[in-house]
Amino acid sequence: MRITLHLALLIMGVMLVMPASVAAAPRHRCVKATAKGTGPTEKIARFQVYEGLLQTISLSLWSQWMADGTTPGYVVKGVKYACNSGVGLGILCRGKATICKK
Repeated sequence: MRITLHLALLIMGVMLVMPASVAAAPRHRCVKATAKGTGPTEKIARFQVYEGLLQTISLSLWSQWMADGTTPGYVVKGVKYACNSGVGLGILCRGKATICKK
């Protein structure tokens, strides 16, 4: 039962991640990404944002990060968050970062 609950929460969290945009020219090695995330705590909402930032680049990059916490071939820098309470599941965060290919 506990594993089923954790799996359901993980699936719900992935569905709530909302990659917002990516702005880059194909020849550039870096992109500026934005995303939104929501959760019952700011920590969870920020986690959702970070997932969304990685998903704007590649689902395989995101899955690698979920598996072992690394982003091979990429550097994520300048991550910034802005969070508000009382929205969605409790906290809504917006974030942005620059993601560069090594």
